[in-house]
Amino acid sequence: MSKTVVCGSCDLVVNVDSRKGKFENICPRCGRRLNERNPADRTNIAIIAFSAIQFLFISIFVPFMSISAMGINSGMSLYSIIYILGHKWGLLLYSFLFFTFFSPVIVLVSSLLICGFKFKPGILWSKIYQFCHSMCMVDVFVLGICVSLIKLTSLVDVDFYLGFYTTFVFSVLLLWCCIKFKPSMLWNLVKEQEEVKLKLGKTAIIQNVKKCTECGYYFHSESEIDICPRCHSKVEFRKNSCFSKCLALLLAAVILYLPSNLYPVMYTEFLGSTTGSNIIEGVIAMWEMKSYFVSLVILLASIFIPAFKIFSIAFILYVTRYSKIRIKKRVSRLFRFVMFIGRWSLIDVYVVIIMSSVVRITGFLSIYPGFAIICFCAVVLITVFSADEFDERLIWDSEII
Repeated sequence: MSKTVVCGSCDLVVNVDSRKGKFENICPRCGRRLNERNPADRTNIAIIAFSAIQFLFISIFVPFMSISAMGINSGMSLYSIIYILGHKWGLLLYSFLFFTFFSPVIVLVSSLLICGFKFKPGILWSKIYQFCHSMCMVDVFVLGICVSLIKLTSLVDVDFYLGFYTTFVFSVLLLWCCIKFKPSMLWNLVKEQEEVKLKLGKTAIIQNVKKCTECGYYFHSESEIDICPRCHSKVEFRKNSCFSKCLALLLAAVILYLPSNLYPVMYTEFLGSTTGSNIIEGVIAMWEMKSYFVSLVILLASIFIPAFKIFSIAFILYVTRYSKIRIKKRVSRLFRFVMFIGRWSLIDVYVVIIMSSVVRITGFLSIYPGFAIICFCAVVLITVFSADEFDERLIWDSEII
C-alpha cells in the first residue's frame, strides 16, 4: 500500500510503499529513511513494557555489585546512587534520575497503557512522551557500566549480583520498546494524517504546504504562522529563528567545554591522600595501565565527539547561512549523524557516577565527582538541544554557488 509523505529533512514530496523493506523507502533527494518496516503488535509491546517495568524496580532495590581490596568490601545498588549523590551533587543526581529512571518509566508506562489498556493519549501526554523518548539513555548508562567495570577490575576485585543482570535485561527490553513504539505512533492516535493533494517530486513549500516539526503533521497553509491541527503548535514554513537560538546554545557549549576538560572530573582518595584527574589525565592513566579499549572509548566519547559536534554544528550553520553548500546531501547526512551521536558523550558522566557510588572504602580508597563533570554534562545536553533547534530543511533551501 503506497502513500504520499513529505520528507522531514528536505521537504520533498515522495511516494512510499509500506510493503517495501525499511531500506527501500529512501528519500531520493536527501537519503533519509521514510518509513519503518514490520510494526510490532501492540499486545507484544504492552507485554514487553510490563516486563521492563518489573525488571527496572527489581534492579533498583537489589544489590548491584561489590568491590573488595585488602579484605575490605564495599557494595552498591542503584538506589545507593541516589543516597550518595544526594548529599553534595544534587544537579548530577537529578540528571541521572531523569535520563535513567523518569524518562524510561514514562515511556514504558505510556506503552503499557496505550497498547495494553487502549488508553487514548492527549496532546500534552504525546509531547511528554516524545521528549522522554528522546531522553532515554539507559543504553548509554549500560555502556558506562561496562567501561567502569574495566576500570574497576584493574584496581580491585569485583563481584556481581542480581541487580547487575536485571539492569541489562531491562535495558534490552526498553530499547526494544523505544524502537517499536515511536512518538509518531502516538501522534497518529491523537489525529490521523488527513489526505493532502500534493505533486510528487516537488517540495511542500512551493505547494504552500507546511509540515509541523513537532508532530510531523502537514497541511495547506493559510497564513505566515499557522496552528498545527494535531498538536496545536505554531508552525512556520521554516524555523528562521533557529540560527540565533542554535548559535547562542553553541557558544554556551564552547564556554563550558574548556573547564570540563581542564578541571578534575573526579577525585581519588587513596590512604588519606586526595588527587584530582581531568579527562585527559584519565585517558593517559588508562593507557598506561594497558586498558587501551577504555582509554580510546573515553577519548572518543569525552574529547572528540563533543568537539566534533561543536565544529559540525558551527560548519552547518555557516554554510547554510552563507549559501556555501555544494553537496547538500553530505551536509544533511552530517547533521543527522550529529543528532545520532549526541547522547553518547554522556558515557563519561555515567562512569564517574558509578565509580563514585561503588568505590567507597573509607580510609583506603574512595572516589568523588569533580566540578568539571557538571560542566561536561551541560556541554553534552546543550549541544543536543542546539542541534535540535536547527531546521534541516534550510540546508536544501540554500542556493548552490
